[in-house]
Amino acid sequence: MVKLLMLITSLAGGGAERVVSELSLNLSSNISRRIITLTNRISYPSNIPPLSMNFNYGGTADINMIYTAFMGIINYREILKNYKPDVSISFLVLDNFINVLSNIVNNKAKVIVSVHTVLSMRFRKSPIDRFSKFLIKILYNKADLIIAVSRGIRDELVRDFNINPKKIRVVYNPIDIEKIQYLARDEVNDEWFDGELPIIINMGRLTEAKGQWHLIRAFSKVRKRKQCKLVICGNGELKLYLENLVRNLDLKNDVKFLGWQDNPFKYISEASIFVSSSLWDALPCALIEAMTCDCPVIATDCKYGSSEILGDGKFGILTPPLDGRFYNASDPLTLEEEYLANTIIKLLDNQELRNNYSKKARMRVVNFDQKIILKLYEDIIYDVST
Repeated sequence: MVKLLMLITSLAGGGAERVVSELSLNLSSNISRRIITLTNRISYPSNIPPLSMNFNYGGTADINMIYTAFMGIINYREILKNYKPDVSISFLVLDNFINVLSNIVNNKAKVIVSVHTVLSMRFRKSPIDRFSKFLIKILYNKADLIIAVSRGIRDELVRDFNINPKKIRVVYNPIDIEKIQYLARDEVNDEWFDGELPIIINMGRLTEAKGQWHLIRAFSKVRKRKQCKLVICGNGELKLYLENLVRNLDLKNDVKFLGWQDNPFKYISEASIFVSSSLWDALPCALIEAMTCDCPVIATDCKYGSSEILGDGKFGILTPPLDGRFYNASDPLTLEEEYLANTIIKLLDNQELRNNYSKKARMRVVNFDQKIILKLYEDIIYDVST
């Protein structure tokens, strides 16, 4: 029996959080596992209730992060001493720092850190960001193994953070294809999804990285050419800005914010097109999940995961990266937004093309099936523990 601890900031919505949930629920019975969280925010299920350190960490204030890191190391060392795990795996940057530093002295657990974000974009603004990049270069190399969720992330770790390539394994996020396809068949009790007009859908946190304001602006052109609707699933700090943009573009009757949904897949399966407008994304799970729902996809060719998922455009349409600048309703569309709008119009106008991409999507998503990915995780955990 291998004893495993999984350390993550929370189990609230997010790609890394979903991975932790899937590992907790579905790893082999030969792996005894427990989730440890820094905060008590929970949206995803787990095999047993997580053990929370009960920090009030929001991931923004530098002082808050420093305090959480310092106290997290003290608390996690005590947890390691009590649980005596064979392997300790962490999933987000602060979790990784705590994991490595807690295990440097006296603890015998093998340390795995994983990278679920584009680090070069995550840390680029403040002095604490620059210090964090320095710590990544030092501390990640002290881990026994590093899991990168895409080849793009692996290459960035080696190129920009001087990480030993021999320590890195690329493992995609697991997708429960059967569960998603089952949930996608649920009935949608929402008059917006009455089938009268085509629906464009986007799913993701309302944050800078997801770039939804670019999609809204592009949609303003699409709406002038075609009767259709835009639906956005997710919550986040940019909601007010996005709502104001919708109102100022006179799209209030054409755009709907669904917020967080326990089952977003039933909505995606009713949509005509899924559009990912990300500015950067290590491996956009929402894109894979949309493909699992047989929804044809359009994605910006951002850093890094979209082109990898779509096979450089074989399994879905890639559009040029967006510039990430915040625009008002009165600002003219950028060339990239124009291109995105024209691509959406083209796909809406061509049912045969949409069907073709739906079929290709089914072929591609099997590479992310959780049965395959969980086996990779199990092999890694067994290998590292011996």
